[in-house]
Amino acid sequence: MSASKRFKRYFTITKAGRIRIDRAKIKQAARYDGKWVLETNDDSISLEDAACGYKGLMVIERCFRTMKRTQIWMTPMYHQVSRRIETHVRICVLALMIERIAELTCNKPWAHIRQSSDKLQVTEFLNNKYRFFARNDISPQTRNILNCLKIKPPNRIVHVDKRPEK
Repeated sequence: MSASKRFKRYFTITKAGRIRIDRAKIKQAARYDGKWVLETNDDSISLEDAACGYKGLMVIERCFRTMKRTQIWMTPMYHQVSRRIETHVRICVLALMIERIAELTCNKPWAHIRQSSDKLQVTEFLNNKYRFFARNDISPQTRNILNCLKIKPPNRIVHVDKRPEK
């Protein structure tokens, strides 16, 4: 009937075999649009704490998706040893804290901070005698982010190596 499993529930088939949009089902689904349903087995936490926990989890998962889309080649992590699981969670929480502190300090969303910092790049240059790495010009937005975070911009020439004589 429908190629989309997601929207299939909003269609009905008439006795004549025609497909029709079921407007009542759409109206009923609209009542829940934008609402969250949270489940927890801990009765001791408040609704606000549960919502904050889920929001934090969503941020951490977004961070993992972002890392997987970059040039960092990551594979799924399967930890069997409890200390490794605990360390992995601590690293994730630390990354979340760094992101949140940057957002509060700059008064900008993380996506904006990341987009501005992505513009700061280092390029490798080669000639007969030297190999060196130089950063590009810093855009005003990136400079503002670095200033807010009290991060000193990298030197124009990051590293120089003398190439071996042939």
